[in-house]
Amino acid sequence: MPNLRYTSKLYLAALTLGLLLWAFLSTASAAGEINITKPVPEVVIPESNDFATVRFADPWDMNRYTDLSYGQYMNQLANVNFNGGIFSARTTGNDPALHPLFPGYEGVVFNGRDGFINRIDTKKYNRFSIRLYASRTGSAQLFWFYDQRWTNFGVATFHTDPGWHTYIIDPTLSGKWTGQPIGLRFDPTTLAGVDFKIDWMRLYKQAGRRVELAWTDQRPRGTVDVYLDTDTDPANDNMQLLGTVDSRGNNSYMWDPSAYQPGSYYFYIDKPGSPGVYSKPVVINRTPLLEILDPDEKGGEDYATVVTGDPWDMGQRTDVWYWDGVRDVSFSGGVMAGNPTNGDSYFHLRVSKPIDTDKYHRLTFRFRYDGPFDYGAGTMSRVIWSPNHDTISLFQTVNDIVTYPSWQEYSIDLKKAGIDGGSIGWKGMMKDFRFDPLEWQAQWRFYVDYIHLQADDSGNKRFTIKWRDARKAPRPTRVGLYYDKNRSGFNGNLIAADLPQIQGTNSYVWRTSKVPAGLYYVYAVANDGVSLSRRYSSGPVKISH
Repeated sequence: MPNLRYTSKLYLAALTLGLLLWAFLSTASAAGEINITKPVPEVVIPESNDFATVRFADPWDMNRYTDLSYGQYMNQLANVNFNGGIFSARTTGNDPALHPLFPGYEGVVFNGRDGFINRIDTKKYNRFSIRLYASRTGSAQLFWFYDQRWTNFGVATFHTDPGWHTYIIDPTLSGKWTGQPIGLRFDPTTLAGVDFKIDWMRLYKQAGRRVELAWTDQRPRGTVDVYLDTDTDPANDNMQLLGTVDSRGNNSYMWDPSAYQPGSYYFYIDKPGSPGVYSKPVVINRTPLLEILDPDEKGGEDYATVVTGDPWDMGQRTDVWYWDGVRDVSFSGGVMAGNPTNGDSYFHLRVSKPIDTDKYHRLTFRFRYDGPFDYGAGTMSRVIWSPNHDTISLFQTVNDIVTYPSWQEYSIDLKKAGIDGGSIGWKGMMKDFRFDPLEWQAQWRFYVDYIHLQADDSGNKRFTIKWRDARKAPRPTRVGLYYDKNRSGFNGNLIAADLPQIQGTNSYVWRTSKVPAGLYYVYAVANDGVSLSRRYSSGPVKISH
């Protein structure tokens, strides 16, 4: 007679083993249902043309306050902060706003990132995208302006959800995206008390390029969700739903990458009842961020250094002739500081020999002040000059130079700057040069690092061209250098081809003995095998023999 207890144990053991084997096979089958076939292996593609990247070689990636008009021109925002590539703030009213591109005020000396001299070509850029976090549901708006009084504008409105999301806006649908706007404003919500963050913004050209995600499904049924992620962790807040598609044996999804910031992206396929599956990365390659250091708008030979032998570097009291309306003046660590006592404070720089304005016309100064930015209160500087210090009627006054609280460098061509007072302009020999740090009510302590008055960069038999690429970890890059009679068209003459680019400052000695005398702009063309970038110098080089 068989041992029933022993037989039952064998039966239970076999049953348990069978259940475990079934569970294992079921799990293995589920785990292997989705098999991604593209992109394999890693795919590297160029980024689409982006306005800030092309125009400033500095994308709106929120790494610096310059990405949002020097951190100024904001409305109804508190707790404003730039940290780790994220801009954050809290709205305090129902009309909060910030400007990635401020038009500039009427009647000022335009420089830097003023929109009036950095207009948007609507034929080249037709989409706006933003990576935005909001603490509440709301409605956001994108404005663009065609004048400096904000009366001629277009607007696109879109819905926002709580949490991190990437929004893609088509301004052409408004019917107003035409011509060359001079300003761009973003309103994150129409509500007060909303905490929001911005990772990046892009004003770009929608490209025809698409990246294919392809996969097979061993047990096709129902639908699957296709996500985009910046890592391979589905539990954090980085994923974005791209779409929901029917599940078939063979599947494909085409993704438009032109809206997205450079970086690594992963597709994630989520099928109910099955483990999610990540793809290999798609890398959007950063375009070379070229900056030509020489020649540039600052120029070369400095008047005070060469002519008087004592540069206006604020290293000592002798750099300044005298001042008025300023107290507590100090010269320390190469910086002059002082407190205005009225609305017309100024100091005269030491001009021991007349300034040849035909030669020295490129003004550059580094400046800041302790108070808040308030253009209406007088946060602007001026320079005033005269051929005769004793004749007030000969004094020439430049238009307002809008200045900001943090250290900034300002470069202005005095030959082209508008004049607020006087009839001579920057012509002839000047014996007096005056700097007005702040105007009217803006009586805050100011700081001047240096003031340079320079000639154009120049060369006879040779000129050393210098440039750099601001990317942190660029691909191996080759550069071609060219010279042109103007700053448009990229249709000049070759200087040198296929130069290897190094990290940091690059230089090349341009042999100019056979170049016809004249004023030329230099441009560089950089190619890293994936992306190509072209950039002109901000100022010319004068070739003379």
